[in-house]
Amino acid sequence: MDRRTAPRLVLLSAVVVGCVMLGSLWLKRPGDIGLDLAVYRTAADAWLSGGALYGVSPARAPEFTFLYPPVAVLLFVPFAVVPESVALVAFTGLNVAAGLALAGVIVRYLRERGVAVSRVDVGLLAAACTVSGYRGASLFFSQVNVFLALALAVGFLALEHERETLAGAALALPAFMKLFPVVVGAWLLRRRAWRGVAAAVGVGVGLHLLGAVLLGPDLVATYVEVALSERTGVGVFAGGLPATETYLTLHRAGSHLVGGGSLARYGFAAAVLLPALAVCYRDVSTPDRRLTAWFATLVAMLLGFPSYQVYVGLVLFPLFALVYAFPGGRVRQLFLVGAALSTTVYAGGEFVAAAGAVPAVGGLLAAALRPVLTLAAPATYGLLCCLAACVAFHLTAAAGGTGR
Repeated sequence: MDRRTAPRLVLLSAVVVGCVMLGSLWLKRPGDIGLDLAVYRTAADAWLSGGALYGVSPARAPEFTFLYPPVAVLLFVPFAVVPESVALVAFTGLNVAAGLALAGVIVRYLRERGVAVSRVDVGLLAAACTVSGYRGASLFFSQVNVFLALALAVGFLALEHERETLAGAALALPAFMKLFPVVVGAWLLRRRAWRGVAAAVGVGVGLHLLGAVLLGPDLVATYVEVALSERTGVGVFAGGLPATETYLTLHRAGSHLVGGGSLARYGFAAAVLLPALAVCYRDVSTPDRRLTAWFATLVAMLLGFPSYQVYVGLVLFPLFALVYAFPGGRVRQLFLVGAALSTTVYAGGEFVAAAGAVPAVGGLLAAALRPVLTLAAPATYGLLCCLAACVAFHLTAAAGGTGR
């Protein structure tokens, strides 16, 4: 069998899931299209009018408010001064363009590594980076995740080409916008990219200072208060997170297995993720070791914090690169199984409900799936399988494998 067959099936399944997801959202929630963009526009309009930046919501979604640093509102001002329909078309176009750019980065990386990539593969990668299950909800709601994924990919590749300043600047942007991607700073430290570390700190601090100068220090202080309360998601995990919630994080399992407060959940996530990260960080002397270690870094970023399933798109690079380039035999198969599982970015409760509808055995099937999918979403299990494959690769390489 062609080595590209399995990767193509993974990408094709992701695209099918994405198309089904987009169709389902359009049929069930047509009023929510561009919802996040509406939040951004409302905040920008409020700022332009001299009103409050935080605490304002679009009329159709009073529960959603602006959560980004103050200076980030300037990015959305152009979308606030045009009609909503024009803003939606323009933002969607940029969203798709960023997805295609991300696919281009992956293709270029694979070809630099000597991996054969045909037109079929390029087409599948382009589709998977724009309309797949990893991207469907983010595209529908007009979120910024694909831009952050592109910045993460650029940061990794810049460091591969010894452009430390660019790497640090690129990796600082997702951390500046979402906070939890600050974890990727560990990669700069592991690579001893001190100019990259300085650039990342400089960009992060500089953007906050710019916000304080342009919009006032009070807004920056308000952002810190809002971000620390909203981003940690403390309250939602109390008593155990139900399967119907769309969280990707290991905090879901921690809320059931260790209980307690947020500190216990963070401890549980760290106990699972840090040993794996330590194994992958032990030796990053070859391209394969670096790519798998970078993947482990991003999985730790996603699963170690209270992240939503829509954030799975942040790992498209290196996930798709590894789908094609992961070394080894059985370990590669484990990674491909995990990648296929990670395409099913639906809440576990939806699978339990679907299982319950199966004639004759539905009740038993739902009863068997409910505890499994209450502990973790299907995509979480997929990422953990991929992480286990990366750990196994590093252990094998350390024991005398190729470790290319």
